[in-house]
Amino acid sequence: MREFTLEEVGVHQSKSDLWVAIHGKVYDVTNYTKDHPGGVDVLADVAGKDATQAYEDVGHSEDANEILESYLVGALKDAAEYKAPATVKVIQDQPEQQPPKRSSNTVRTLSLTAGSLLSLFIASNSLASHLNVQSFAKNLSRRIPLSASGLSEALPHGGFANGVVATACACAALGGAVAFRLSKLTEVDSGFTKYPPHIKRSTVHKTDPHLIRGFLQPKEYRTLPLVEKNLLAPNVYHFVFQLPRNTDVIGLPIGQHVAIKATIDGQSVSRSYTPTSNNLDLGRLELVIKCYPDGLLTGKYLTDLKLGDKVAFRGPKGAMRYKKGLCKRIGMIAGGTGITPMYQLIRAICEDDTDTTEIHLIYANRSEDDILLRDQLEAFASAYPMTLKIWYMLDQPPQQWPYGKGYITPSVMREKLPAPSPDTKVMLCGPPGMVNACKKGLAGLGFEAPGPASKMTDQIFCF
Repeated sequence: MREFTLEEVGVHQSKSDLWVAIHGKVYDVTNYTKDHPGGVDVLADVAGKDATQAYEDVGHSEDANEILESYLVGALKDAAEYKAPATVKVIQDQPEQQPPKRSSNTVRTLSLTAGSLLSLFIASNSLASHLNVQSFAKNLSRRIPLSASGLSEALPHGGFANGVVATACACAALGGAVAFRLSKLTEVDSGFTKYPPHIKRSTVHKTDPHLIRGFLQPKEYRTLPLVEKNLLAPNVYHFVFQLPRNTDVIGLPIGQHVAIKATIDGQSVSRSYTPTSNNLDLGRLELVIKCYPDGLLTGKYLTDLKLGDKVAFRGPKGAMRYKKGLCKRIGMIAGGTGITPMYQLIRAICEDDTDTTEIHLIYANRSEDDILLRDQLEAFASAYPMTLKIWYMLDQPPQQWPYGKGYITPSVMREKLPAPSPDTKVMLCGPPGMVNACKKGLAGLGFEAPGPASKMTDQIFCF
């Protein structure tokens, strides 16, 4: 590779001639400024400079790294090695040791001791009563002469010793029963032993078809032949690729995308797209892509594809991995072919009878003819009116157009999207200018502003 000094890179610092140095390599990103998700101003701030620190601070995705490599023009001479900041490990204080709780055995021992003392108390009272009876009998015999047989009938049978033993045994049994009852009342059960045994019913868990592994490989590009190619709108094509077997699935979770790679003019180029098909479509992978005449991959490669040509795919990729229960309400703002990831989610939610997520879609285009997948979207809205609500925005609407006209303003978003709440997310996909304007407008409405790199936890998620 040709080597450039930082001074030579610094010459290219305008929006029409923009170079940056990242990790010791030099990139000419002039043609990428209009597609940069953060807008051209973000790139202009680091134009002609070593942007390694800024690039790492944002936390770019694997897709961004691949896109960046397609703009490589050389190496930076005497580049300083980038050192990531050291990770700070937080050591939590150990909680104070709590004194051990008195076990149920201790409580039982105390209860038994109390029961024994109670039995001795009762026995002593019984003995005192017995002695009083003997004394009363002797006094009575002095005053009223009785026969030996009469005296024996007046006194308890078995004599004094047997009476004491019988009374003590009865009291001990009574005291033991009382102690056992007290110990059970005061005993604290813990763990699985406090639950009665039962038979667990066998339940059948259905596997989510969208999580099944399929043809795609995350680290390896694999080729598929093109079997259909249809023009949907000016420069917008519907591509259908055939999987190796008619029963194969693409293996793409809802919300994720694939990468397409090709060599153009001796340069390796990679771009990411969201399929409109999913794992329920056996044996095929479908894409809707707008092919810009000046696009490096679309204009010089995809536009010229013929039936039978093989295209290299890799995936699944992306930060979004939708599953039922992600939130209760989703607001969607799409522009042009940015409808494809939205359509993927809309289809998955509508086709799942157990998913009650509400969707509010604002879809912007230049003209009515530019509305992609309109028949499919309106079919879902008609079949599931409580799930999907659609509002179109056109720059050039026809007469008696029942929807919106012009830009997607904060007032349009306030009226057509759900209000901010912990159970609400808004998803954006479209031209960078539209996405950036909508992010600012949503933040003004009370939504949490997203970070530079989108995460599933963000209230505003950008595809």
